[in-house]
Amino acid sequence: MRTFYILDKKKVKEESITIPYLKRGFLYGDGIFETLRAKGSKIFMWHQHIRRLKKGAMVCGLEIPDDIDSMKEEIEKLLKKHRIKDAYIRINLWRKNPESFDPAGEKEAHILVMVRRYHPYPEKFYREGIRCIISKNYFRNEKSSLVYIKSLNYLENILARMEARREKCDDAILLNTSEYLACAAVSNLFFVKKERIYTPSLECGILKGTVRDMVFNICKRYGIKTEEGKFYPEELKDADEVFLTNTLMCLMPVKEIKGIFESKGFKISSFLREELEKL
Repeated sequence: MRTFYILDKKKVKEESITIPYLKRGFLYGDGIFETLRAKGSKIFMWHQHIRRLKKGAMVCGLEIPDDIDSMKEEIEKLLKKHRIKDAYIRINLWRKNPESFDPAGEKEAHILVMVRRYHPYPEKFYREGIRCIISKNYFRNEKSSLVYIKSLNYLENILARMEARREKCDDAILLNTSEYLACAAVSNLFFVKKERIYTPSLECGILKGTVRDMVFNICKRYGIKTEEGKFYPEELKDADEVFLTNTLMCLMPVKEIKGIFESKGFKISSFLREELEKL
């Protein structure tokens, strides 16, 4: 699967992206990223992702080029040239200097865009749902500003997913330090009771997902009631449906959360996914 690279606004080959460029991102995880999709050579929700990237840069003390929006046109030209109709795009931003741990007042950053054809999740997952666990080892620290941005250090998320795999499941649901439901390893969490949709509030230490916001918009359009709040895991025991959302998976139904939830069907999940796909 060929990947295309744009480093500091120049198209480059993979082998030219060397340690002198990558060092602070590689050594310290001193950076942020956003993951986007493109369909029909058009990037999906560009402005929402760039707005979140800018917020993350502000938290990390990084500068984003003023003309970053001009990159959208360059990426879409690349997609058209290589006839990539369904694409995975990742924008990475990390501090250039110094090599020492303390960056002092350094704000200048490298920016790397990676583009390749999107490899979808198995259709079986959408048809039958996935299996999850409640993580026993990893928690979201709702008091840390880092849980509200997409930093280059995703080790906790990776370890939570590995924990799920050890229990023969597909993903892990994380609680926060107050033991409220937060999110899955790389996605937002929703559950349905009596046709009302519930989801953890931002105060629970979750990322403000772009697809999460779209679910709210669709629900508002069709008069489906939603509620954000602080929920303990026990709330899932009598849920009718549970589903996860992020940019790459769109909306993924959950058929089981080990020891606490079994799906009664995917009626609302399927409807919302169809509406999201239309967009």
